[in-house]
Amino acid sequence: MRGSDFSKTAKQALRVTLFCAAIAGPGRAQQPQYGPELVARTEARTPEEERKGFHLPEGFVIELVAAEPDIHKPMNIAFDDRGRLWVTDTVEYPYPVTKPDVKPRDTVKILSDFDQNGRARKIATFADGMNIPIGVLPLPDGALVHGIPYVYHLIDTNGDDKVDKRDIFYKSIGFRDTHGMTNSFTWGFDGWIYACHGFSNDSTIKGSDEKGISLNSGNIYRMRADGSHVEQFTHGQVNPFGLCFDSLGNLYSADCHSKPVYMLLRGAYYPSFGKPHDGLGFGPEMVRHDHGSTAICGVVYYEGDDFPSEFRDNVFIGNVVTNRINRDRVDWHGSSPKGVEQPDFLKCDDPWFRPNYITLGPDGALYVADFYNRIIGHYEVPLTHPGRDRERGRIWRISYRGKKGDAAAPKAPHDGDFMHAGLADLEGDLDHSNLTVRIKAANEIVRRYTSGFPHGGRAAFHQLLYHLQTSERPRKRVFGYWIAQRLNRLDDETLADRAARDKDREVRTHAMRILAERGELSSKTDAAALAGLKDVDPLVRRTAAEAIGQHPAKAHIRPLLAARRVAKDDDDQLVHMIRMSLRDQLRDDGNWSDLTDEPLDDRDASAIADVALGVSNRSAASFVLKYIEKHREPAELLARHVRHIARHGDEKTIAGLFDFVRQEKPDDIGRQALFARSIQQGLQERGMTWPETGKAWVVALVPRAFASQNDADAQAGIDLAGSLSLKEFKGDLSKLLADDHAADLRRSAALGALATIDPTGEIPEFEHLLNDSNASVNLRSRAAETLARVNQDAARVALVKSLATAPSALQVVIAINLAGSKDGGEALLKAVSDGKASARLLQELGVSLRLKQVGVADLKERLTTLLKGLPPADQKVLDLMNRRKASYLAERSKLDPLRGAKVFVKNCANCHQLKGEGARVGPQLDGVGLRGVDRLLEDTLDPNRNVDQFFRATVIATKDGQSFSGLLLREEGEVLVLADAQGKEVRVEKDKVDDRSSSLLSPMPANLAEQINEQE
Repeated sequence: MRGSDFSKTAKQALRVTLFCAAIAGPGRAQQPQYGPELVARTEARTPEEERKGFHLPEGFVIELVAAEPDIHKPMNIAFDDRGRLWVTDTVEYPYPVTKPDVKPRDTVKILSDFDQNGRARKIATFADGMNIPIGVLPLPDGALVHGIPYVYHLIDTNGDDKVDKRDIFYKSIGFRDTHGMTNSFTWGFDGWIYACHGFSNDSTIKGSDEKGISLNSGNIYRMRADGSHVEQFTHGQVNPFGLCFDSLGNLYSADCHSKPVYMLLRGAYYPSFGKPHDGLGFGPEMVRHDHGSTAICGVVYYEGDDFPSEFRDNVFIGNVVTNRINRDRVDWHGSSPKGVEQPDFLKCDDPWFRPNYITLGPDGALYVADFYNRIIGHYEVPLTHPGRDRERGRIWRISYRGKKGDAAAPKAPHDGDFMHAGLADLEGDLDHSNLTVRIKAANEIVRRYTSGFPHGGRAAFHQLLYHLQTSERPRKRVFGYWIAQRLNRLDDETLADRAARDKDREVRTHAMRILAERGELSSKTDAAALAGLKDVDPLVRRTAAEAIGQHPAKAHIRPLLAARRVAKDDDDQLVHMIRMSLRDQLRDDGNWSDLTDEPLDDRDASAIADVALGVSNRSAASFVLKYIEKHREPAELLARHVRHIARHGDEKTIAGLFDFVRQEKPDDIGRQALFARSIQQGLQERGMTWPETGKAWVVALVPRAFASQNDADAQAGIDLAGSLSLKEFKGDLSKLLADDHAADLRRSAALGALATIDPTGEIPEFEHLLNDSNASVNLRSRAAETLARVNQDAARVALVKSLATAPSALQVVIAINLAGSKDGGEALLKAVSDGKASARLLQELGVSLRLKQVGVADLKERLTTLLKGLPPADQKVLDLMNRRKASYLAERSKLDPLRGAKVFVKNCANCHQLKGEGARVGPQLDGVGLRGVDRLLEDTLDPNRNVDQFFRATVIATKDGQSFSGLLLREEGEVLVLADAQGKEVRVEKDKVDDRSSSLLSPMPANLAEQINEQE
């Protein structure tokens, strides 16, 4: 989203005032209700002192389970089938141990023998020598545990609660960024273990079958408990940390840095930084608010009867920034849950309280891992900050004991011991109100069946399955069918004729989920899934669509179209699942014939065209072309169709596409240019050059765009001339570049186009613009960037020469760009040594870091010589920040949030998002006001000081000698897409890339102090 789009309405501008209010400073009326600092100024409290600072609703109590020195920093916690609590515990975080001769100090511990107040009287170290362990899932013989870089099966062979054997089950998990990695191992109804994959890391995960998945940054995947197989479940999210199910089998995740809670649809894509979706758009949002921060950890969906009714069907999430546990009530719109913000469940006066994980115990209580720390997390302050605590950590239990005057006393909690329970007790547990109890009871039944029928023999187990499937209790029937499915004892007739037709919607929903897990569908189970699409309950319809999506067939297309017709638009989860399922049926070229054999009405044709954008085959492209020839679409949607056809159509379809676009409002230059750009992108992505007939159309379009009075139309035409390297327009572009009266937008576009068409030949023109004192600093800066990108001797000479006359702000830009290459860095250092440039330029952090990055020889010694007598560079930046802070504090009574909104729109919205508005290229800014004035000044005036690895710039050198730098957003077919410092996309074809490397620098403009003046 470009900045001009961002400011279209007053409503959108007002949203931005939230950002301005957040940075308004302490004591102002606009200050948000949350006010913790990134580094707490208080000292650590004892566990008892911390406990006294908790605030919960009446009737709830919080009790200490464990604390230092018994545990250190808890990461994940999970109960086993004996009622014991396992914890992954770290001292090393955030730095992994990488030396083979150094033993890591982290552990996995088991907490047990809880007293009446919840305190663990026994704490055993199950495994030591772990390397920042996060995910943990207890098993009957030990546990699955993630520790860099694997998911291990840690085995206790003799029952002494100590690991005797360590098998690698899944490898390998990336650990470039240690605050996510893989976490939240969670049992599903289906016997799979679901897990989060964390921010920034790259992993290729394989089980024993050697079938792997490749994950980048946030994703959800699932794995078999025996280490045999792994598969991806959803795509995207930023840093998911926390998973849970509800009784209907819906999976929820907590996500740091996007929306706090998602209900996840299998196969859906969710937002991340710069990543594309699958052509269908991102999966629906469940929660639109952010709870005051983007650091959300752990999630529990509460349905049990241990809490009062107002807390049931509530989602609880940890918020490590605000020292709280947030709460949302879940309202249902058909099959779609919507989170409604509620008063916070827990608040803490101690700013060291960091609830980084929450789980629901079998006793009905919430268990909270408290990463007790002065500092909240990973990148909010430098990793090297000395205030990080490594020793303290707590685990808390929150339970409901009743209000004064409650009629009934709380019921006795479940003891959590399933391994020693009888079959009758386990059968009873399958009807328990607590889903944790039901899942564990089911797991124990499956374990006993597969381990040789202990406790009653084969007949007793078969009788149990019969009792469950014929029970009057719907919960028992649900697990009766799931247990039979997991044991391969659920026949098609029982599933289709009984489970799928059950009177209870919960049972029918799970029957559809079971169908999704079947390897293939028989005629009977296929008919059951299709019948589910017509169910009276929308959740059954959604899960039926999911099952059908897992089993594509031509015969499913028409029923899905019928289901799409009756789905209500506000049930966005149902609509999205039907769309994904319909898309999945069409991935086979052969399944399109049914759509041409029988005509489609307009509504069904629209539904097919909609999902065809997610189908990468020729039939989809052909269908879309025929559709847009007959149906009117908004320009932006039509452009998406055009791009899809260009990328996937065959020769005949692409020829038809050019016939279409030539006739589609030919007098609308902007529309025609939009189509041309879309075709160019599609052809680039498939690695195809323009056919001659299409090129002739563009050659005729470009001069019309040049002549347009509309700057946007003109820019589009100029960009086309550049992206297609149309040399016949070189003269026109050169004239435009030299035209002092032309708008900067046009001249800047001409600069970029010429840099593509003839970068070496246009160096004199670029140099002239760089030295033109009548041109704007922004335009001259672009000329400096362009000369540096050309990366030729003549260009470097021009840059160095201009340093003598350029204003100081422009000198910084020139120096930064020179320092982006080794030869340019040498030229800059020589200019300083010869007295042709100020040595102060070498103190600019963007300059010094680039010089180091490109490998200039003897840099340290040369800088020491050239900077002798100057105050330290850090002092220069500090002085700037202190001046800005003093000015801000002096003027803050006069702050105007609406003016601040305009500054944000102009300078930030092209890359950053706030309250859902703006572009999600760099980090979201929701909750950024909590960082305080000092950190905000550092982030804007010294952006290279603390750069998240994920947001470091990528440098691309092309075979023709050019150099590009920016944030690598994604790969689209044969094209790399970067975002430059202005948030503009730069597309580089892969076959033109000579070298690609990662920089230590932020893609943010290094001269932001000049771009945003003191008043702004």
